[in-house]
Amino acid sequence: MTETSQYDDLIAKESRHWGEVRQDPQNPQIWHDPKLFEIFFGKEYRHFLDRTLANGPRILELGCGEGNLTLELSSCGMDLTAIDLSTERIERARTRAMGLNLQIQPNWIVADLNTFPLPKNGFDSVVAHDSLHHILHLGPLCEEVKHALKPGGYFIVMDYVGMGFLRKLLAGSLYGILPTYQPYSVKWRLRKRLSGFLATEGQKRNALDQESPEALHDHSPFEEISQHSIIDEIKKRFEIVEHQSFCPFWFYLAAKIRVPARWKYPIARFLRSFDDLIVRLHLAGGAYILIVARNTTSAM
Repeated sequence: MTETSQYDDLIAKESRHWGEVRQDPQNPQIWHDPKLFEIFFGKEYRHFLDRTLANGPRILELGCGEGNLTLELSSCGMDLTAIDLSTERIERARTRAMGLNLQIQPNWIVADLNTFPLPKNGFDSVVAHDSLHHILHLGPLCEEVKHALKPGGYFIVMDYVGMGFLRKLLAGSLYGILPTYQPYSVKWRLRKRLSGFLATEGQKRNALDQESPEALHDHSPFEEISQHSIIDEIKKRFEIVEHQSFCPFWFYLAAKIRVPARWKYPIARFLRSFDDLIVRLHLAGGAYILIVARNTTSAM
């Protein structure tokens, strides 16, 4: 992508999308159901929090959304600076924060992480939860993270790194066939989005360069624009001290399949066990990773 005006249009579209996102009963997401989130991500998310809290009080969050992680860390007495692209989401996060009895109110910043120079304030940790797969210029952002961290500080990431073509094809097929909260008539109309759903990171980036929108999400053009390269870019610049891979497949469908209420969570626990088995037998890597990376840059 070389045209500044094209980039500006796409990033504005991305911002509008996230500002307008609301919970959709026909397209439920796993993070809107605390019990499902606990089953599929709870253990890893708590470890993510514990590692962050152990490093020190000054924390920078990248892509904070409506502030869930920021406020959870702030409630533990941490000093948070939080950045997000969407003005609307930052305002909602700020309103939530003002209603809490926090020892230190977070510093909220509206900015595009693809281009924004991060504060050079010696943070103990920089954290990113489910945000880096939306970043186009991931390498430059990782360089910014190095300068934002104090020497010996940690970059802690829990993020989606892609399922690959075959797993996505299977997930899309099962979503189309199985009973879901979205009616079959709606799913049939959504078939036009299949090429974008199946597109690899490379295909999405090529689509930006060639102004070919078929591989891009209709409303969120930078959805999954970075996938496995998240791991590669972090490894280039930091010392990896911990790397977990988890949830290769069933996390995607667990919230969307319509089943009787009494079976919902037992089935989800079985599917999480199935996901764990897939990873343990090395049949597929996890679609999610948790990385703890140390900044080895010396103090100037």
